[in-house]
Amino acid sequence: MLHSTFIVHFECESWNILWKEKKLKKSTKWFLEKARVVISRLIGKEIFITLRPIVNVKLHKNAVTNGQSMALYADLVEKFCTFSPSNVFEVGANYAQDAEYLRKRFGLEDKDIYIFEPHPSIIREVNSMYGFNSYDIAISNYDGKAVFHAIDVENNEYKNSGISSLKEGLFTDKRNFVDTEVDVIRMDTFMHREGIGSIDFLKIDVEGANFEVIDGFGEELSKVKAVQVEGEYKEYWEGQKLYWDMALLLKKNDFELVYFSLSDDGIQSDSFWVQKQYLSGFKKT
Repeated sequence: MLHSTFIVHFECESWNILWKEKKLKKSTKWFLEKARVVISRLIGKEIFITLRPIVNVKLHKNAVTNGQSMALYADLVEKFCTFSPSNVFEVGANYAQDAEYLRKRFGLEDKDIYIFEPHPSIIREVNSMYGFNSYDIAISNYDGKAVFHAIDVENNEYKNSGISSLKEGLFTDKRNFVDTEVDVIRMDTFMHREGIGSIDFLKIDVEGANFEVIDGFGEELSKVKAVQVEGEYKEYWEGQKLYWDMALLLKKNDFELVYFSLSDDGIQSDSFWVQKQYLSGFKKT
């Protein structure tokens, strides 16, 4: 009788294999490798297997995602990075579902997680769910105050809790948002104030203001090891910088592009960047 339970997802020429046990048995790994070799020969193409643990995340009913998209980036860290993350910083956290996935996946404690979410009602819910280091402030490239366009979480036509921004949307109806004044801080200011020596995994999702977040690190960007970030190729928020501006800034600071995915409409991308000094075995394609 088999006691190991795992799920196989077929994605083109790769398998993502999830398992419930903390550690997959050597005999199971051996069997999967043999199966991979046989099937590769049968179809005449090399297939690849990714072993990935099942991570269950407690979700808020209004969370914009289920956190599972972070699995890919955790895989990349484990495969190509010379470090095991000891902390996670999420800027624009929504209900912190992504941070919670990464916390569990990397075996971290609540105290190792830092989230920044200026939406007043969302951050209250996050604080009731988790014991993270949470801050109701916006991150940008200046210190001060700003008007934050907060989505009406319970009553908006887009059915999306994740589209609040410091920038005004060019294609959204203002009636779906509630403007509120929030504190704004640069990340280098925050790191100096809180005594943060390094950031291992940084996730940024701030609806059109990603460049400003990265720019606000100043020289402290050298203390960030890995960055997962969204980028746009069309201006959706007033005065926003586009993907190429952000990519150039990261490249100038010695980051290597490890993963890139473009949306079907060609407007938005997800990318993963790692400081070159922390990469091992990665080859640019």
